Amino acid sequence: MSQPIAQATIQVRIVEGHFIIEDDDIDPPTFPAFAEADDWLLTTDNQIAVCSASGEWHVPEALLQRWTTAPPTPGPDWKVHQQRQCHFSSGVLNILNPAREEVFGTFDLETPGSYHVRAHTTDRDNIRRLLDHAAATAGDQPIHGVEKFLIQFWPAAEHPSDHTSTTTDPHTPDWLTDVTTLERTTRERRQRPDDTQ
Repeated sequence: MSQPIAQATIQVRIVEGHFIIEDDDIDPPTFPAFAEADDWLLTTDNQIAVCSASGEWHVPEALLQRWTTAPPTPGPDWKVHQQRQCHFSSGVLNILNPAREEVFGTFDLETPGSYHVRAHTTDRDNIRRLLDHAAATAGDQPIHGVEKFLIQFWPAAEHPSDHTSTTTDPHTPDWLTDVTTLERTTRERRQRPDDTQ
């Protein structure tokens, strides 16, 4: 069975509903706009934003993997996935919070260029309910280990005119927004009727 050529498990802290993976060369940093409730993986040149299922303050686990070719489908625990394409100028990725004041770890792709990015996670509706319930009794401490992400990278063909594309969503989100928009989108996601059970 094929294996990733590099991987790292990183504990990230969810603030403002998401965390960022960005290249060392990013300039200037931007704020992602989660345009739709189902839009939880966003990319632009040198940057990836991963949105949590819940806006609660918590610490999920992110497993990052580098592959030479498209990886096989992971096990049944990874029920949900989205895939994008992203160009990285240096290939050295920092995993950090949206305010960029806390770096959780780094992951080296070793070679700059365009990559497929596929992110897997578990049942987001169930995770949201678990986190929202746990937050009621968590006190001042963040919740650990409830949410998990598997984020896989492998080389993609270069697109000279536009490095960023999506394979599951035809729209291109507006990447220049403010924290208020992120907070409002997170609240709307948590208040969907099917999440009230």
